[in-house]
Amino acid sequence: MCWIFAYNGKKNAIPLLVEGLRTLEYRGYDSAGIAAVNEKKEIFLEKATGKVSNLASKVQKNPHAKDTYQAGIAHTRWATHGKVTLENTHPHVSENERFYVVHNGIIENYMGIKNILEKKYHFYGDTDSEIIAKLIEDSFDGDLLSTVTTVCEKMVGAYAIVVMDKENPSTIIGAKLGSPMIVGEGDDGVFIASDINAISHVAKEFVSLEDGETVVITDGKKEIYSLGERIIKTSEVIDHNQEMVDKGNFDTFTEKEIYEIPEVIKNVCKWRIDFEKKEIINETLESLGDHEIKRIEIIASGSSYFAGQVGSYWLKTLAGIPTEVRISSEFLYDTFLPHKKTLYIFISQSGETADVRECLKMVKAKWCLTFGIVNVVGSTIARMCDLGLYSHAGVEVGVASTKNIIGQYGVLLLLALSLWIKRDLQIHQCKTIIEELWNLPDTFELQLQQANTYKEIAKKYAKYPSMFFLGRNILYPVAAEGSLKLKELSYIHSECYSTGELKHGPLALIDKNTPSFVLNLKGIMQEKTISNVREIQARNGKVIGIITSGEDKSLYDDMIEVPETSAIVSPFLPLVPIWIMSVEIAKTLWRDVDKPQNLAKSVTVE
Repeated sequence: MCWIFAYNGKKNAIPLLVEGLRTLEYRGYDSAGIAAVNEKKEIFLEKATGKVSNLASKVQKNPHAKDTYQAGIAHTRWATHGKVTLENTHPHVSENERFYVVHNGIIENYMGIKNILEKKYHFYGDTDSEIIAKLIEDSFDGDLLSTVTTVCEKMVGAYAIVVMDKENPSTIIGAKLGSPMIVGEGDDGVFIASDINAISHVAKEFVSLEDGETVVITDGKKEIYSLGERIIKTSEVIDHNQEMVDKGNFDTFTEKEIYEIPEVIKNVCKWRIDFEKKEIINETLESLGDHEIKRIEIIASGSSYFAGQVGSYWLKTLAGIPTEVRISSEFLYDTFLPHKKTLYIFISQSGETADVRECLKMVKAKWCLTFGIVNVVGSTIARMCDLGLYSHAGVEVGVASTKNIIGQYGVLLLLALSLWIKRDLQIHQCKTIIEELWNLPDTFELQLQQANTYKEIAKKYAKYPSMFFLGRNILYPVAAEGSLKLKELSYIHSECYSTGELKHGPLALIDKNTPSFVLNLKGIMQEKTISNVREIQARNGKVIGIITSGEDKSLYDDMIEVPETSAIVSPFLPLVPIWIMSVEIAKTLWRDVDKPQNLAKSVTVE
């Protein structure tokens, strides 16, 4: 899972390439590299393991960095094939040192190709990407576009590649299958990137390449081809509100994004709810009434999967529609039994999550109804789905998702409310929930004002090597999200179980060194959960209760109070305290909060 950036135009490519990588680094940060070429056919090449700052330091020290290079390619890597070494760092180069390549994706048949090419060429690394450079050299027919097309036909898997030819310095070529590729145009040239955020500050408009399309950029002008024929694609104007932002007064992007949550829920509801009339007014949701929906399947992974589980409770409880949540990587290889009256919902922050995207392709091939919930405008999943709503969380830089989950919750609840009204006309009850949504931003603000309380509790428990997160019914997936966030940010081992499952095995792990975060808000499960808490304490386990304000505090070693609300809205409330505590534990342990080890923001390969 790597990310690419390229430039061809009037300005010096070097600083543009480095800055482009800085904007992509949150998506992969094992190593980074750039290659550029000038009119004299001279190559500038620098690579570094670790973060982009390491590469930037090397570039700054290079005496040729201030020379003018009109075209260049860049890459930041999250290792899939091959260890994190300088040899495995992109750009990769052909043996004759003529062709330079950056690649995002996985070439599934690379070993077969490599076994053939090893008879003629020397391989300096052990990545799948290096075979592309060697294959271009081996297949070169005098025309770079024709050669790239031939090479793409030989590769199986997912890829977005950009190729640069030392002997033809005015041209770079990009091609894609599966992995994302954005082409942006500005006053000074044309850019290629994996993510629109990387070009939003340098380009005015963009197009998203579809699978099988190729872009040829020569002297700052682009041409796009599909199946060998030149095509015209309509450009979209870049929304500069999507530009990469800085951390402001915060230590990390993740903390800043948690503090943006009140605005996220406002954005989710804006133009979708008339709060004066307490009515849903969204055309997309209204159009679902044209379809007979007997069943819903939600396909997602990671935090989006847990959001989908919360959404399934809402869809079953409110709309009365049987709903199943599927892990995308499992759904993709399970037996797919299409049903024309099933709505298939695909959830992804980036809109590029590989296994979710491949599931979507499989479902669409059977002409089933698809609905996307994504954050990134213009992303592949957003474009492919029949219907969909954006989560409107804005740019999320922290690898561990936070504010976007709130956006996903909001969209799923609006979807459930809309279907509920269409089926049962529960107008009065719906208005009550809409009123609670209106109050949510203020509730989040109050929680954020209590951040120091959460942080003090977090510091107290940062010393423990393992923790439990426990919740029941609609709060079970909320607990699972809390457990995942603690793992991601702090690297502390954490387990999540339905509270009622404790006595069926996990209770064996409870002792004085394994504290439990127990979500026990006011509701029908409260008394049963209290019995589980007593089971933990009988075995010397410490309990941090996340409870409704005004409830009995004496039962818990520590507690976080959240405002009383309906069971429907309750999943929103534990998240801010849990996330703030996870961040504080991570900071206490000197973890890199924004860029946790071994993780990348967007999983663009299976």
